[in-house]
Amino acid sequence: MGVSNAIPCSSLKTAGVVVAIVEVLLCILSVYGLCRNLHLFGSSYWFWFLLGVFSVIVILLAIALMLYAIKRDKPRWLIPHLSAQIFLILFLIVVAFVVALLLLFRFYGGIRNLIGLSNYHMSDDSTLLLGITIIVIYLLVAALEIFFLFIVWKLYKHMKHYAEMGTDGVAWTGALPKDAYHGSPQMGDAYPYGQDRSTGGQDGGYGNQNYSGYGGYQQQQPLMPQHQSSYDRRY
Repeated sequence: MGVSNAIPCSSLKTAGVVVAIVEVLLCILSVYGLCRNLHLFGSSYWFWFLLGVFSVIVILLAIALMLYAIKRDKPRWLIPHLSAQIFLILFLIVVAFVVALLLLFRFYGGIRNLIGLSNYHMSDDSTLLLGITIIVIYLLVAALEIFFLFIVWKLYKHMKHYAEMGTDGVAWTGALPKDAYHGSPQMGDAYPYGQDRSTGGQDGGYGNQNYSGYGGYQQQQPLMPQHQSSYDRRY
């Protein structure tokens, strides 16, 4: 089928909601950090403050679209969230890598310029500590987002597969059938005799409850003549 059924779709939807809640909390922490840095560093941090606020708005919009996709079983609305996650992961890794290079070559002034603190007096020791903090936090958030990306990607594949099956918005919660030829009552298959043929039962597995014998069919009894001829009565 091309889709692993090891994780039920209902569990993936629950995991998607948990991802959305955690990301909203991260956005709240980001806004708090942006406001605090703007208050500490003043106008030199204004550009990074606006860039951070814009990024938070985009992420919140992607989270809202993901929740809408989960609610309405529309996998295409997960694509903006997947795109935002990929961009965020790449951004965090690149920034952490650049800061690591600046620390390696002791370009402390470059680190202050990178984070918008060029007009703020900061010692090299404080800049070193700040650079290490940035690397650790950014890499941890990137690792968390990679894990979230895996969850959302699995959810996207499951929802897309269910949509291709023509469920018309039905929220499937069970595992997928083993192949395209064997269904089940849970998947909506109707059986002509009101039961699964694989269960057999009194009808021998053929839905003919009024018959018995081999294969579920009644063994025919020999027909007895109702009227004997005069020849038979004499002999």
